[in-house]
Amino acid sequence: MVPLLSICIPNWNGREMLRNLLRSIDAHREGLELEVIVADNASTDGAPQMVAEEFPEILLVSNVENLGFARASNQCVEHAVGQLLLFLNNDTLMRSGTLRGMVGILEDDPEIVAVGPQLIGGDGKPQRSPRTQLGLRVLLHRVSLLKWTSLFRAEYNRYRRSHWEPGLSCVVGHLPGAALLVRREAFTACGGWDERFPFGIEDVDLCARLGHLGKLFYAANFKIDHLGRISSRANRGFVYTGYECGYARYLRKHRGRGAAVLYKVLVTMDMPARVASLAIQLGAQRLFGKPDRVQRCSERLAAANEFLCRGMPSFWRI
Repeated sequence: MVPLLSICIPNWNGREMLRNLLRSIDAHREGLELEVIVADNASTDGAPQMVAEEFPEILLVSNVENLGFARASNQCVEHAVGQLLLFLNNDTLMRSGTLRGMVGILEDDPEIVAVGPQLIGGDGKPQRSPRTQLGLRVLLHRVSLLKWTSLFRAEYNRYRRSHWEPGLSCVVGHLPGAALLVRREAFTACGGWDERFPFGIEDVDLCARLGHLGKLFYAANFKIDHLGRISSRANRGFVYTGYECGYARYLRKHRGRGAAVLYKVLVTMDMPARVASLAIQLGAQRLFGKPDRVQRCSERLAAANEFLCRGMPSFWRI
């Protein structure tokens, strides 16, 4: 029987997390006809060998280099046969009833093209995952020189859903790519994952395009554990640059070249102030803060400094 659901998992150096995820899928498939495809981005921790030896039924795509999240996810789709596509980060864990519940939502309402569950963080608390659509005014609030004026605070708070109720299911403008169930026909019609996004914001872009085809639904009743950015924590400079480049590309694609240029000019002017502010914060934390806060502040400063010193050429090429 052809499976209804294809679970697509890009992976890079996440062997133990991936093993736990695959076991959780096996434990909670609850009679669903499904297949699992893993696209491995040249992991060096033995993840491909683990999948081949412990989960021989899984279709494994082994890349010889790290092609990124978007390309690996598209590779999974190229091998998938299901009419429903569930994209999962390798740092997620399935819970009882979630697979069948999310599939049921798409079966019951043809106007819904994508479903996202409630994501539960490693601390056991709901993650603020559903958002409204991203716009220029939201991103302008991230510019520290403008943030102090509060000119765009209202738009930013609406985007972040500051008064969000995690237990309330609703139609939203954006669902996170960490756990995203999509109708294959809608995914194909909107063009799939845009591989020009290096790292970050590719899910915002995909949801913006899916939103033209139907509703995006946040299903609060169904939960998935999301440990959260385990791989990216070890590559904060790469992540910082990836997100800033992603924001610029998103603006150019969805809001026009002028919006992208304005954002790039403001960010370029703002970065020295960001770095200086983080350096002051780090000094204060070293004097009065706790060790974990010192560590976080130090990592944020290093990431911002790497973007300022090395990431700007990539940022401006977009």
